Amino acid sequence: MRGEILTYDDGPGTGLISGDDGLRYTFARADLQQLTPVRAGMKVDFVAEGGAATQVIVLAQQPAGFASTAYTPGVAGSGLSVFDWRTLFLDANGRIGQKDYWIGIIILFVAGLLLSWMPLIGTLISLAGIYFGVCVSSKRLHDMGKSGWLAAIPYGVTAAAVVLGAMAFVGTFVGMHGYHEDYRALAGIGGAFGLMGLALLINLAFMIWLGVTPGQPGDNAYGPPPRTLANF
Repeated sequence: MRGEILTYDDGPGTGLISGDDGLRYTFARADLQQLTPVRAGMKVDFVAEGGAATQVIVLAQQPAGFASTAYTPGVAGSGLSVFDWRTLFLDANGRIGQKDYWIGIIILFVAGLLLSWMPLIGTLISLAGIYFGVCVSSKRLHDMGKSGWLAAIPYGVTAAAVVLGAMAFVGTFVGMHGYHEDYRALAGIGGAFGLMGLALLINLAFMIWLGVTPGQPGDNAYGPPPRTLANF
């Protein structure tokens, strides 16, 4: 039978499903056939056994970046959609649109600037920020119908530029002698900065590509098309 999740409490791991037959069925986390985040509003298929739903299969995940709360009589705030910041930054699954991608990028950029004022703690937190950025980029790639693994490209380019730049910089001072020492030093420093500049341009181009490319219409392999903040 088909239905929709009305409520779900991750604490006890129990929830309520509204079946297509007009009845409501309780279910537990153990009844789910997939390891996937569960939220109100998800469409499911299940087997009804009395008043309980078993063998629950999630048919279409809620668009990533949002948590939808179905209307439940007597529950304040139900029926409203709210932006799910935790899913945006901590979940690499699902899809997000262009607006929500730029919102995530701007927040990460501002956070990075603030953390730069805290050298030690800021550096440690910035390492965690890499995961946040990958989650945002992965969902945008999914919306374009592409693998989320492509989100690793900017980090790979940056790492390669740092290693090659350091080699070029150090190499200029190894075995230096004679008239051309100053020229070699300038060439090595210029090469190191040139590699970092090239990496920055590639990363900027990649970010813009993700931000301006429209998503695929309709469902794709990564879920249904995402809603945007403008739909609220």
